[in-house]
Formats: sequence, C-alpha cells, structure tokens
Amino acid sequence: MTPCGAPRAVLWALIRMLRPGFTLFELVIVLAIIAAMVAVVVPHATRSNDSLKIKQECLSMAEAIRYITDLAVESKRPTRILIDPQNNTYILQISTEISRSDYKPLEGFGGDVRSLGESVRITDFDGFDMEGNSQYLLFDPAYPWPNASISISSGDQINTIKITGRQVQIEESEI
Repeated sequence: MTPCGAPRAVLWALIRMLRPGFTLFELVIVLAIIAAMVAVVVPHATRSNDSLKIKQECLSMAEAIRYITDLAVESKRPTRILIDPQNNTYILQISTEISRSDYKPLEGFGGDVRSLGESVRITDFDGFDMEGNSQYLLFDPAYPWPNASISISSGDQINTIKITGRQVQIEESEI
C-alpha cells in the first residue's frame, strides 16, 4: 500500500497511462520476437526463390523442346537443341532447306542464344550427341525420336527434363 491508501499496482497503472511510450525492456522483447521470426522465414524464402527460378527455366526449356519437335513434324525438316554447358546457354536450330545436315538458328521463336539465369546451371545430360564443346539433341522426322534427359540445378534444387519421343516431362527433386 502507498501512503495515499491505493495499492501500488493501481498507482503504477495510473502513472503508465499518463506517460505515453514503451520501456526499453518492452522494446527489446519486441525486437527479439521479430529477429526470431526473420530467422525462421528468410531461409524458407530463399529456398522458394531458387525453386521458382529453376522451375521457370525448366518450363521455358521444355516449351522450347516441344516447339522444335512440333516444328520438325510440320516442316518435315530436322531440328535440334544445341546446349553449351560451359556458357550455360542453348539455342534452337532448324536444318537449312539445301542440306539436312547444315543448321541455322530459328527465326522468331528462340532464334537467339538463350541463357539460363545466374543461379541456374545445366549440370547433366544424357542421350545427346557432341559437336565441338556443345551437346545437341536432334529431332528428325525421318528417324525415331530420341530419349534423353537434361538436369538443371539451382541451390539445393535439381530438376530433370525427360524427353521420351515427343513427350517432354519435368521431374523435381532436392539434392
């Protein structure tokens, strides 16, 4: 009890209501709670960002492969995807009308060299043929379609594009 007869807690509550603001102790507690929340959320957000990047690159490459397989059937000319793993790039090509063994970049859709994102890498491929430092996958309507795979990674995420004939599928996994 205080000299005026009021309980000490009530008097303290009245003083607190008259004095706006927070104590240093209250601010430290709030900052500790915020720091704990950030420590939990940031690693998850970073992993999600890698996952989105690799998914977008895989979808883009799978779409390009579907496009050149359809183009090979429609034009009755061989097409191919040429992959340069050292530069982390790929290009879509179609045979010239003069020779089925000479290739030129496609006009319009994907004629330019396509680069994968900075944190996304081509890590493995299977079923491809060599040409210099590059690997290529040929789609020739006169021959059976190839079976191949391309693995692309980012952070602890790895996705594989599987090509079975004209079917193109993406499989996701973690390292």
